[in-house]
Amino acid sequence: MKNIAFHFDFESHKDIRINHAPDTEGMARTLKKYGVEEIITFAKGHDGFAYYPSTVGYPHPRMQGDAFGDVVKACKKKGLRVLAYVSFGIDGEAGRAHRDWVQIPPEDTEIPDDWFVPVCPFTPYLEQSLLPMIAEIHSLYPVDGFFFDTMGALGICHCDSCEKVFQEVHGRQIPRKTDDPAWGIYGQFRHARGMAMLEQVGTFIKNLNPDAKIGFNHIGTFRYPEKVSHAVSCLTLDFPITGHQSRQASFCAAMGSTADLPADVMNTIFNQGWSDWSPRPFPILEQFSVAVWARNCRPYFGSRLHPENRLDPVTVNALRSVAAVAKKVKKAYPADDARLAPDILLLHGPATMYGEDMRSFARDSAGLEPIEGAHHLFLDAGANFSIVMEDFLDRNLSDNPLLVLPEMSAISRTTAETIRAYAERGGRILFVGTIPTVEGTPCDLPGVTQDEKPWQDHIYLPPWSSGEQPVLVRGDFHRLSLSTAEPVLHAIQPYDCRHGIRFVFGGLGPASAEVSPYPALTRRRLGNGEIWYLEANIFTNYREIADWTQIAWTRSLLECLTPRPAARLVSQTGTVELVVHANAASTWLFLVNHGGEQLNGRYGWTRTFMPVPAFPVTLEVRSPSGNTPQRVTRTGRSVKRWSFAGGTVTISLTMDTIWSVIRIDW
Repeated sequence: MKNIAFHFDFESHKDIRINHAPDTEGMARTLKKYGVEEIITFAKGHDGFAYYPSTVGYPHPRMQGDAFGDVVKACKKKGLRVLAYVSFGIDGEAGRAHRDWVQIPPEDTEIPDDWFVPVCPFTPYLEQSLLPMIAEIHSLYPVDGFFFDTMGALGICHCDSCEKVFQEVHGRQIPRKTDDPAWGIYGQFRHARGMAMLEQVGTFIKNLNPDAKIGFNHIGTFRYPEKVSHAVSCLTLDFPITGHQSRQASFCAAMGSTADLPADVMNTIFNQGWSDWSPRPFPILEQFSVAVWARNCRPYFGSRLHPENRLDPVTVNALRSVAAVAKKVKKAYPADDARLAPDILLLHGPATMYGEDMRSFARDSAGLEPIEGAHHLFLDAGANFSIVMEDFLDRNLSDNPLLVLPEMSAISRTTAETIRAYAERGGRILFVGTIPTVEGTPCDLPGVTQDEKPWQDHIYLPPWSSGEQPVLVRGDFHRLSLSTAEPVLHAIQPYDCRHGIRFVFGGLGPASAEVSPYPALTRRRLGNGEIWYLEANIFTNYREIADWTQIAWTRSLLECLTPRPAARLVSQTGTVELVVHANAASTWLFLVNHGGEQLNGRYGWTRTFMPVPAFPVTLEVRSPSGNTPQRVTRTGRSVKRWSFAGGTVTISLTMDTIWSVIRIDW
C-alpha cells in the first residue's frame, strides 16, 4: 500500500509576507508523525516568484530568508522525500520582463501587471530561465526530484519563435481559423516539438541526478495518453477541482494502475483558498484516498503552507484524519503478492484526445467524455474493471478480460493487430458507439459498416427480459450493414420520429411498439473469440444525463459478455465501486461508497457529510479453484451470512460505510 504524500501550494501575491514566522521543523515533525513520506513544495510558482534566494529567477519581494530551502532541510532531516515544484508553462515575472517569451494564443490577450502569464518553452525561456533554475535548485538543495506544472506550455502559440520555426518547416503561418486544413500539420508539429522538449528537460535533470523523480503534470495520463519519455519517472493524475471528487479519483486510479510507471493521484480542490477544508469535511478525504489506494496508486493531497511557512491547523487536522484512515486500510490491505484482477478493460488512446491527424493535440479535453461516461456507467453497474492506454494494452490482456472500446474514433495499426490476435485466441471485445478508423480506413474487426448519415438522433434499446421497459440512448444512431457479424438486438425507433425532430423543452417521444430492422447489437465470431458491436453512444449519454435505466441494461449486457467474471456487484442504485485483488490463496474485494457528495454553487464545489447513504448490495465472487471458501471477512470481521453454489460465493450486505474490504480465503 502506497503511503501518503502532500503537495504544498505556495502561490502568493507580491504584497504577502513570506516566511516571517516559520516553523519548518514543526512542519516536518508533524508530517513524519502522520505517515507522510513525500512532499512537493514550491521553488517557483505561477506568479514567477522564487521562494528561495535565486540568482536566476525573481525571489518573492516580501520573503525573509529561504522559505523553500528551510522546508527542504527540515523534511530531509526527518527522512521525507522532497520534490521541487516548478511552474513550467506559467511565469508571471519572466513574462513581464521578457515579452518575447510570452505564449501568444489565437485571441489577443493583455499581460497583467501582476499575477500569472503563460510562457512558451520554445523561446529562450527554456535555456535562459527554466534549465538554469533547475540547475540552481539542484546545486543548492538535496531535492529528490522535480514536479512541473502546467502543461499549457504545449498549447497553441503564435509567438515569433513558434511562427518562425513553423514557417521554416512548413512554409506557412500557424493556422488561426477553425476550418484551416493545416491544423493536423500544426498538431503534429507541436506534438513532436513538445515531446522532444520534455525529453530534453528530463535528460537534463537525469544528468544532474540519475535517481531524480521527475513528473510533468498530466503527461502520460488521460489528456496525453501515450508512453512517456524514459526520463519521466512517475505519472501525475491531477483531476479538476470541481465536480464529483471521489469518482474522479477512481477514474484516475483506474488508468494509473495499468501503466508502466508509479501513479500519483492528486486532489487539489480549493474554495476560499488552497486547503480551505471548510467545504471538505473528512469523509471526502476518506472517499478520495480509499478510491486511490483500492487500485494501488498513491493519494497526493493538495494543501497549502501558511505564508509564514508553517502548517495551518486545518491541515494538521486533515493529516490526522487521513493518517487514521491509512492505518485502518493497511490492516485490511491485500498481501504483497496480490495483484489487481479486473474482468474488463476500457481502452483509451492518443487519437481519442489528439484526433487521428493530431489536430486536437493539447487543445481541449472533449475526448475524455466517452471514457469518463464508460467509467461512471461500469462503476454503477457493479463491474470489476480498469482503464488501459493503447500503449499498454498487450501487457494487460494476460487474464483474458473483456476489452471495451468506448466510442473511440481511431486506433493504431498495432492496437488493431493486438485486438485481432486476442480475439483469435479466445478473447472477447466490445466496440461501442462508433467503428474506429485504422490509418484512415474503418476498422473491419466488428464485421459491420455504418451508413455515413445518421438515421436517428436517439433510439431505444430492447429490454433483455419481458416485463422491462426499452432503454433510451441519446445520440446519433446509424443504420448498419452486416458482413461477417450477426444481429443480436435490434434498435427500437422513436415513435413516428426522424433525425432532427425538435421536442419542446428537450423532451423526447415514446418508443415504437415494434423493433426496427436495424441492429443495435451485433456479434462476430473470430477464431476462438467474439467481437461485439453496440451502435449506441451510451457512454457519452450516461456522462451527460446519468440515465439510471441504463445501469440495469448494461449489467445484463456484461452478464452476456462475461458469463464467469471474477466478481460482480449488484446495487440497484449504483454508486458502490468494486475493485478486485487476488493471489493464489485469497481474493480481496474493495467496496468504495461514492454516495453522499453534494454539488454546490455555480462551479460545482463538493461536500460529503457523514453518515454516507447506505446501499444494499449483493456481491458475487467466483471461486478460482471451485473450492468452498474457508473464511469470509469484512474489514477484519467474520462474515457469517454467505452462500456458495455453482462455484460462486454470494454475499448480501448493506454498504453503510465509506469503504469495506471483503476477504475470501480459499
